Amino acid sequence: MSDLTLQKNLLPEHYSGKYKGSFAYLTIKDRLPVILVKVVDFLCQNKKDLVVSYGEVAKEEIKEIIGKLSALQNEMITNKTIKPLICDVPDVTVWNDYLEKQEKIYGFPPAWFESPWLYVECYFYRRIKQTFQFSTVLKEFDPFHKQKENSFLSLMDAVLFLCSALNETLAELKNSNGTTDLFKFFRTYLEISLWGNKCDLSISAGMESIQQNNPLTQLDEFRENIIVNDTETLWQILQDLNKFSKDVSIDIILDNAGFELFCDLCLLHFLQEAKLVKKVQLHVKMMPWFVSDTLEKDIHWLLKTLLQSNHKILVNFSKDCSNKIISGEWNIVNEPFWTYPHDYSEMKTVAPVLYEQLSKSDVLIFKGDLNYRKLTGDRQWNETTSFKESLNGFLPTSLVTLRTVKADVIVGLRPGTSNRIAQISENWKFKGDFAVIQCYKKSNLI
Repeated sequence: MSDLTLQKNLLPEHYSGKYKGSFAYLTIKDRLPVILVKVVDFLCQNKKDLVVSYGEVAKEEIKEIIGKLSALQNEMITNKTIKPLICDVPDVTVWNDYLEKQEKIYGFPPAWFESPWLYVECYFYRRIKQTFQFSTVLKEFDPFHKQKENSFLSLMDAVLFLCSALNETLAELKNSNGTTDLFKFFRTYLEISLWGNKCDLSISAGMESIQQNNPLTQLDEFRENIIVNDTETLWQILQDLNKFSKDVSIDIILDNAGFELFCDLCLLHFLQEAKLVKKVQLHVKMMPWFVSDTLEKDIHWLLKTLLQSNHKILVNFSKDCSNKIISGEWNIVNEPFWTYPHDYSEMKTVAPVLYEQLSKSDVLIFKGDLNYRKLTGDRQWNETTSFKESLNGFLPTSLVTLRTVKADVIVGLRPGTSNRIAQISENWKFKGDFAVIQCYKKSNLI
């Protein structure tokens, strides 16, 4: 028996579109085509403006891009085999090697509805990127940028309220002389970062999310829907680290831009002002990904938008964040592995330098549903399987995942939890109404 076959047989099967009626099937059949249509519509509706911005050559290139996107849609809905990438950029070899590996594991060419859902969904976004890479003036164009920007701008009331609350928190910390219940604030901003993940444009197929003006008012109610809650474990990890070092470093692997990103920045700001963390690495995507995932330019756009607002507290927040980036307290990391098809158990082999870098961090924070799927391999684990087992050897350092549940895979549940929730919420795994905060604590932490 080959190593590849042994690997396939020892682990649970991946979620796949071959199961009709599954969320994977409905995603490939319905959600992904809608996302493609929105990209095509955007290009058609904004063609004149794009020609003004990029020159007359853009007119013909937009037509070619739309043709390639239409061909991609046809391949997908007719369950064609996955094609190798053909553009001349460094990650193409990685993707095509992965394609060959999939064929060896399963014994047939990968196809849209037959292969692991995680793989084909990642491939979908990589193919969209390839259609732009063939152009001369639109190579780096983000077809999702307007959706991300509009979504954030629609939530400015919530942004203003959160920023005001953060200011009040920091003022209380400054004037408390150590008497403040720091854990209470820690839990609040951790949960703000967690529930910010409800704003996911890939799940809503690009429809703008609706967020309450005051996102703090329902935290107590939402806490009941955190079905695995390791907040106290993460708190203790940070407490233990700070007993031995004042240079605690964390890496946050970001998910959505816009409102969720703002919530993440609030959490990071709090952690540093509370002297729980010294330095932060922010990991972003290197290409447009899952509609709303954060690119480096999305961070700068958000901070620029706040800087140009009419509210002093938003302007000051923007300046503080920008100063942290300039000083190196916050370091933005562009790393190609985050837009590879691999799950994270393969990182040590595929991206050993990144794995080594993460191993030097004190804590990793993984945001959102896609990161959770990649942490667990998007496999059909028994729901009571431990979080550590589902990581399948990806144990570089202590880590936590903050995820509102929007896909099938979930682990670490107590027996009967899933059935209990199903009685009160049909299709609860796909709505983002329930969440997990799950930790792995490195045994030799100190």
